[in-house]
Amino acid sequence: MPKPGDKAKVKVNVKERVVDETCDLSLSELSEIPVREIASFKRVTVLDLSSNRLVNLGKNFSILTRLVRLDLSKNQIKFLPEDFGQLEQLRHLDLYNNCLEHLPISFGQLRRLRYLDLKGNPLTPAWEKIVGCCSTQKDCQQAAKNTVSICANYKPELIERERLAAQESQKMPGAGDSSATAVQTNGGAAGGKKSTKPNNKKAKAKKLAGGGDNELTIKPVNAVGSAGTASALGSKSTQKNNQKKKNSKGDSWLNLLSRAALSSLVSFLVLFIINLLIIYMIMFKNPDIADKLVEYIPHQYRDWILTKTEIFRLRVTDWISEFRTPPEEH
Repeated sequence: MPKPGDKAKVKVNVKERVVDETCDLSLSELSEIPVREIASFKRVTVLDLSSNRLVNLGKNFSILTRLVRLDLSKNQIKFLPEDFGQLEQLRHLDLYNNCLEHLPISFGQLRRLRYLDLKGNPLTPAWEKIVGCCSTQKDCQQAAKNTVSICANYKPELIERERLAAQESQKMPGAGDSSATAVQTNGGAAGGKKSTKPNNKKAKAKKLAGGGDNELTIKPVNAVGSAGTASALGSKSTQKNNQKKKNSKGDSWLNLLSRAALSSLVSFLVLFIINLLIIYMIMFKNPDIADKLVEYIPHQYRDWILTKTEIFRLRVTDWISEFRTPPEEH
């Protein structure tokens, strides 16, 4: 006969809850997950277990390696299995409103995880710093990224140290009670001497626990610092690239101006030489060649050039005649 306080196991027909690739077992008052029945449907990649009475996921939950989306929100889950990282295809994980204090280090294997919601969980301060607030979709995406990277880079010796510290902290209350009884029975100074040993054990356990938390908290700070330094280096490199682009633009403008000046100078010299050739032909009485050259001059400039060359020719002839006449005639 079951006791009145015990919760009866609820059995659900999984086949009726499977539609295409989705298995919806929400609001079913489940206290255990029917893992074998779910695993028999190989096409299922989306599993909804929200709003149930789950305390843990069981031992064989990690065989559901095809899951891409998993909703475990609104349960009483206190811990996740250590082999949870075997769900390597997982991209969306909702753990909203549970009783989780920490996450397994195997989260570092969830390389495809893009969304992680841990709102409403009593996480330790170290994990709160890693995960963040998860108030928006962007925060949940950043939480997934930070959690996977931190767990992937977490050292095994630190994990072992944290586990030993947790075991010591669990053993401490019994040791404290036995030491208290020993003090009461033995009394006086002897009791004081015996009571120092459990106190020392408590201090060691606190140091170990504090060391584990410090190691966890140092990781995200370093990650943030490295991200800050990386962003600072990136900003410096972008500034340098922008400066180089500005300098290259300035150099290109200078090059264009210098080329334009050179081309204008060359064109001026060419026109000047052509003008001299025309004057030379006219002065030395080669009208045929001069007429041929004049034909290539545009009509709007032809009259102006001819008048100017004629004036120049007359001045040159006057100057030559004055130069050739003897001074007595002058």
